[in-house]
Amino acid sequence: MYTGPHIIKDGLVFGYDTGYGVADNSTATRFYPGEPTTNAVPLSTFINTSNWTGAGWSGSIAVSADYDNTLELTSTNGWRTFRVDTGITSGGTVTVSYEYKMKTLATASVFMMNLNGDHLGSYVNNLGNISASDTQDLSNWKTFTGTFTANSNSNLAIGLRGSDNGGLTDTIYVRNLQVELNGHVTPYTTTSRSSTASLIDLKETIDIDVSSMSFDSTGQPDFDGTDDILYANAENDYPYPYHSWEVWFKTNQVDSGGSAGLVGLDYGRTMYLTATNGGNIVYTLYSNMSSPNVLVLSISGGTNLLDNEWHQVVCSRGTSAAEIWVDGSLVKTASNGGQATWNGINQWSGMAARFGDNPNNSGLKFTGPIPIIKIYNKQLSGAEVLQNYNAQKSRFGL
Repeated sequence: MYTGPHIIKDGLVFGYDTGYGVADNSTATRFYPGEPTTNAVPLSTFINTSNWTGAGWSGSIAVSADYDNTLELTSTNGWRTFRVDTGITSGGTVTVSYEYKMKTLATASVFMMNLNGDHLGSYVNNLGNISASDTQDLSNWKTFTGTFTANSNSNLAIGLRGSDNGGLTDTIYVRNLQVELNGHVTPYTTTSRSSTASLIDLKETIDIDVSSMSFDSTGQPDFDGTDDILYANAENDYPYPYHSWEVWFKTNQVDSGGSAGLVGLDYGRTMYLTATNGGNIVYTLYSNMSSPNVLVLSISGGTNLLDNEWHQVVCSRGTSAAEIWVDGSLVKTASNGGQATWNGINQWSGMAARFGDNPNNSGLKFTGPIPIIKIYNKQLSGAEVLQNYNAQKSRFGL
């Protein structure tokens, strides 16, 4: 089955893709496992039934023999809850998420969850009830999420409330429970997800560090224009005199200083956005970064890129020309500057490549999302630039 064009992989040496338009808050992708987080009820705690304390009438909690890493919660007489200590006592907004499915058809039971309470009869934050229709579905796993403000009681209680008259037995499966200090849900982790395990290099060779990044309510990295920078290893990994840099972004502003950084492989290799002509791209290369400082090329192209719409920009340098492409179309071509070798590439040894920043002026940060960046060790042809654009544009509604 034909699924459309694929991105160019020949010559790709680094890249990232947050899965924008594919991933959502609770879904990880191969190269974007999700925003860094810590699960306050890790799998080892969740699956150990001795960590859960019962309250209410008759019932039981057990490790399921039907599904891996899954608990079965049973109510045999009225309501029955089990609680676990999350260790969260105060300090902000907490989001809870889990998957559930009925094992038996419920008659009068309703599955409930609350936090900061011992059981369903004395809760502080009720995260809500699962709908009655869901309690009649034995086939499909459902996802539940809820958000509350932490206080001094860190108990999390889950339970079934059946008929107060008793005599009914209902069982529900629960798995992938995650409790995190966050205002929105993130993809499930059994323990935690670090700042260098959140976004994966497309070549899986270089660590990407998101510790200086903000994230929006959908869990996507979002540059705040103040101090957000995405780092990727040292500049020595990109010593290519002939290359292509591809960036997808959306913004409607530049820094008050007049520009906003997109790519900064070191102080001498940058791509940034300015307010000129409603928003254009400046592509600058220096060689021999120690004295004497040699400008190889500095060109600009594109218009109206501050329209808060999605754009693909590719800056490239080949054996004879330097080019700027916008949304699959060539907007600028110029001499490549005549520098056939790349001198002084170790001058800034240890400096991480950075994105969303202009290293020539650390105050010029980008505001908005940059979901895709790719670096190639060759100049992409026009056909290759267009292929990448066509392969990805539908994700951005283009």
